[in-house]
Amino acid sequence: MDSPASLPRAFIAILSAGVLTASAYFLSSGLHRMWWPVWIAPLPVLLLAPKLRGWQAFIIATVARGIGALNMWNYIHHVVQLSLVFTAATILVPSIMFALATIVYRNILRKGHFAFAALSFPAVMVTAEYLISLSQGTFLSTGYTQLGNLPILQIAALTGIWGITFVVCLLPSVIAVLIFARDDQRLRLAATFAGVYVCVLCFGLVRLYGPAQKSDSVLVGLVEVHRGPFLFPSDSPNAMALMERYAAEIKPLASRGAQFVIFPEMSALVPDSIFSRVDELLRRSAQDAHVQVVLGVLHPTDNRAYNEARVYSATGEIETVYRKHHLVPSWESQSTPGTELSTLTQPIGRIGIEICRDMDYPELARGYAKQQVGLVLVPAWDQGIEVDAEVAQHGRTLCSQPVGHVAARRR
Repeated sequence: MDSPASLPRAFIAILSAGVLTASAYFLSSGLHRMWWPVWIAPLPVLLLAPKLRGWQAFIIATVARGIGALNMWNYIHHVVQLSLVFTAATILVPSIMFALATIVYRNILRKGHFAFAALSFPAVMVTAEYLISLSQGTFLSTGYTQLGNLPILQIAALTGIWGITFVVCLLPSVIAVLIFARDDQRLRLAATFAGVYVCVLCFGLVRLYGPAQKSDSVLVGLVEVHRGPFLFPSDSPNAMALMERYAAEIKPLASRGAQFVIFPEMSALVPDSIFSRVDELLRRSAQDAHVQVVLGVLHPTDNRAYNEARVYSATGEIETVYRKHHLVPSWESQSTPGTELSTLTQPIGRIGIEICRDMDYPELARGYAKQQVGLVLVPAWDQGIEVDAEVAQHGRTLCSQPVGHVAARRR
């Protein structure tokens, strides 16, 4: 692709591959992502990489993946309010991961090891995501793109999120390898990898449509009413006013059958000077409505601050206080992380509490699993994000889910 005559065609090929890969990743990211484009997103770059020099393939892969990740910029920088440095890192890190996986695949393919080349791309992606998760959690995992793909999602029961990433990244790698493979190898490779996906899909479908295990269910009300100047009130009068607005939402949701009412993470800054009033308000409201309430607040004390989830029982007692373990870098640097799990014993079984980013760290889920927890209630920070018309108009939503995971997060 270096001769002068081939330069226009080379430029068109590079541009086309970059645009197609970036577009597919862009559609697969963000808050309203589609699950299927990511299955083919790497394919254009993987088809092009073996024809380029290593450094060229690396740059193209990095740029294409980086552009595709820009769909998350507004959410990370403006909603989650990460600093510019951390926001840029969430764009750059997945891009470098993708580029490294592409180079490994390219080098193995050029040596004629087709099966290993097909496996190398997803293997490197999973390895990179796992290593990053050890310090930063699973927030950047490809597996998150498949939340709407229920059959594939079931593989997590065997492999965790890593299995989802592997099968998603394997498909484009296999397709690319089949195009480059020799005729005598192509059919054997296709049959082998087709068998993998048949097994994955059959497992998922059996779990989805097989005989269901008997389980209890609970109706959960999710509430988010504050935005604009009330997005995070830090002065006591406005914080108390917001708490009263939230308390007023409890009884209407209870009348619709909610057994739990969950408010977002860090609804307000609630210092010790007004904490007794907030506790009394929520205890009384929970008791009057005969529901359990999970309130998320930022609680500063004399020398520390905690991101807390406070659980008020239907009898007006404070059942437990959970403190967030995994704080958001920079933004929550002044807060102190919690260290304890919080469980509640209910007629339907044991219930656990986490807060937002804690869900990106599997060790907490494993800890709750050891305690036989069947439902995790999770206040989260997604305030101000528009969803459907009813929620946008009324500022509330009510959902019924089987024992599992319910997050106070507007989607």
